Amino acid sequence: MKKLLLVSIVSLVCHATLFSQGNCTSLRYQDTIFHAVQQSDNYFFGSAVPYGSTTPQDLYMDIYQPANDTLKLRPLIVYQFGGGFVIGWREEPDIPQYATYFAQCGYVVATIDYRIGLDPLDTGSTVRAFYRGVQDERAAIRYLCQNAAQFGIDTSRIILTGTSAGCFCAFANVYMNDSLRPSPTYGTTLEPTDMGCMDCSGNTDLGHHIPRALAIFNMWGAILDTNYILNRLGVPTISFQGTLDDLVPYTSGYPFQLPVFPVVYGAVPISQRQTTQGIYHVLHPLVGYSHEPELLAPWLNDTIYNYGRRFLWPLLEPKTSAITGDSIVCKNAIANYSVVNTTGSQYCWQLAGNGTIIQNNNNAISVVWADTGTVSVNVTELNDIDAQGPVQNFQTLVAGHSHPAFTDAASQLQVNFTNLSTGAGSSYWTFGNTETSTSTNPVENYTAPGTYHVELYTNNGYCTDSAKGVVTVDTCPVARLASQITGMDGIFVIDTTNTISYMLNFGDGDSVNTTVTHLFHQYNQYGTYSVTLKVINSMGCIANDTISVVIAKGLNGIDIPTQTPAEILCDATGCHISFTGSAMNLEVFDITGRKIFEQPIPDNYYFETAPLAQGIYLLKVSGPASVTVRKIMKQ
Repeated sequence: MKKLLLVSIVSLVCHATLFSQGNCTSLRYQDTIFHAVQQSDNYFFGSAVPYGSTTPQDLYMDIYQPANDTLKLRPLIVYQFGGGFVIGWREEPDIPQYATYFAQCGYVVATIDYRIGLDPLDTGSTVRAFYRGVQDERAAIRYLCQNAAQFGIDTSRIILTGTSAGCFCAFANVYMNDSLRPSPTYGTTLEPTDMGCMDCSGNTDLGHHIPRALAIFNMWGAILDTNYILNRLGVPTISFQGTLDDLVPYTSGYPFQLPVFPVVYGAVPISQRQTTQGIYHVLHPLVGYSHEPELLAPWLNDTIYNYGRRFLWPLLEPKTSAITGDSIVCKNAIANYSVVNTTGSQYCWQLAGNGTIIQNNNNAISVVWADTGTVSVNVTELNDIDAQGPVQNFQTLVAGHSHPAFTDAASQLQVNFTNLSTGAGSSYWTFGNTETSTSTNPVENYTAPGTYHVELYTNNGYCTDSAKGVVTVDTCPVARLASQITGMDGIFVIDTTNTISYMLNFGDGDSVNTTVTHLFHQYNQYGTYSVTLKVINSMGCIANDTISVVIAKGLNGIDIPTQTPAEILCDATGCHISFTGSAMNLEVFDITGRKIFEQPIPDNYYFETAPLAQGIYLLKVSGPASVTVRKIMKQ
């Protein structure tokens, strides 16, 4: 049978609308957030032979869960009724109320049957009745774990609760083992001699031991021996018990004050033992109240529910790690933040400040901050059971940038840099030649001509910024001018370095700006002329050379050269060069004026043109007293 229990308690929001993508707000487990609870009755979980019978008793449970809840994993509360192992049932007063309340908070609650009955005159029988209750609770938990997907149960978060005898079993299931089970030599016809192991009864899930409990929610229960409570086995416990309890001792004694029962230890010695073992626990004495006090004082339920809910909450909420990230970052730079990732958790990030999340990997984000000053990042974790963790906060100082800038002035290989930066506290220079400087306005002396990439880095104590530039350095040019005069004609050959501009003044009033290194000029009058060459490189550096040429008239009107030139006779394979006197120097230039060959030559030297590419070339033969220039063409 399935029925829907509509409750009148006003809850905050319906779970169906509570969450959306990126929303980590939840009051689940902290309050009654569900309007309705779905109760599903009579799930058969096992059968076992009870006291005084040879016929197995069928065991059932009822399941309470939030209506319309789609969460796949939820904590489970297993409730075992009280009654001294003699009376009681899974729907006895206040059990449905308890189960409904915690289902409204988001839990799954299972209220279970277990076998009752004992011989009130036999101590051994009372112990065996208690052991049957332990076996049946374990059978119920095994069934629930095997069907966890059906009921939406997180088997790692199981809370054991109940009243009186039910909590006797809860403590036993946490702290007892098979070595402490009742003796198999018990002699009576009312129950079997050997009751079997703790997981050997009830159903066929015998190989599956129950998981370790998350907590015990103890309501006026007790334990046979507090020495069973050990730190390595311990689980957090909250205990409620009346200080005047006359059925289960608040301290220690016989249940019902009857010596037929073994001595048991109530809430006070349990709390004391948990303290010495370092086990987290809380004791809430119900001062002046006796056993099952909520039946006569129903207002105590509010106390029990509220304190119990608050006790369980820290065991369920995510333990979000502190945020790690960039505590100082520059404006418009990327800052990274993260928390330790927990499988199944969702993380929601919020920014306090003008920033943009440019990447979100759930537990880690990257942010670009657009303003300066102190900003902060908040993150909230929602774990796999929809429990919301505490908000974690992290502050970042966003610093402004400096503004680097510079100019340069080159003088041959030396460059003077002027720093025009603002908002900078320090400077660092790289000059593109492996050298660096921390001077504000450095002077760099390069060792070779060329183009160099310069970078200036400035820092204001927080941010480093850079400006880039290119400088070109060169040496001043070298200018050399040579000539060959034949009659009224002159051929001038320019030899220079690092030059982009040639200016030649022929001394007769004519001049020319040119890029050609071999020029012809015809004079109109005889005489001696001062010819001047002026060259300029890319930096504006100037070099000059001046030579004198003589234009003279010889006998019979034939010009007399200033000296006897070499004779150059060329054919298809080369040029034959002859002259009289000491060795002369041969230079070969291509049409652009680039020198491609030079060496001293003897008289009757043959220059082979085979290695030359096709084109026009100038051959220059010069000696101490003459210069001969010949234009040739290589086919």
